[in-house]
Amino acid sequence: MTWEGFYLGAQGGGGWGRSKETYLGAPNDPAFIGTQSYTTSGGFVGGVVGYNWQAGPAVFGLEGDYHWSDINGRSAIINVGPPNVLDTYYTALRSFGDIKGRLGYADGPALWFVSGGAAVGDIQHRYSAGLAPPSFAASQMRWGWTAGAGVEYMFAPNWSAKAEYNYIDLGKAAPIQYTADPTDRSEWRDTFHTVKVGLNYHFNWSGPVVAKY
Repeated sequence: MTWEGFYLGAQGGGGWGRSKETYLGAPNDPAFIGTQSYTTSGGFVGGVVGYNWQAGPAVFGLEGDYHWSDINGRSAIINVGPPNVLDTYYTALRSFGDIKGRLGYADGPALWFVSGGAAVGDIQHRYSAGLAPPSFAASQMRWGWTAGAGVEYMFAPNWSAKAEYNYIDLGKAAPIQYTADPTDRSEWRDTFHTVKVGLNYHFNWSGPVVAKY
């Protein structure tokens, strides 16, 4: 049994995270709450491609994946002002992926691994004022980092099933500008946890055959 070679797969799962909004302008009242932290959650589905090298039980690999996502959340809090306004903030992770390295240990048909690398996500942030209808939204493709661990099991020739956890940090979003006042804006910091399961097909191809004479 070998893990070496190319593989393709499909995967999906669930994710949850935290979105921290910080208002960068001056508060309009001593009771104004300028920072809100709220949770996000939802599901995702996508695909993966990778390549493994194997030396004894040690397995080294490079992997890239991307997912369509419905991980979202919102927070609503009443801020005191003239008049009181229900400020609602939204976060939606609409898609995400990563390019990472893997280091694993092959134990018979099982491969235990850790992974880490660069992550990217399409995130939309939105602000809505309940009594002052203007709504502001911005979508950004943001880069960050990811780390995780998992196990893969070769249950049939060329076929494996996988379960994996990843932590994703996409850093701070560029601020959303609400008015012409340069201080009237908010920024967000977003982190996520994902748990995925998948099915991979391994081509077990390690290079072209070279004829010898």
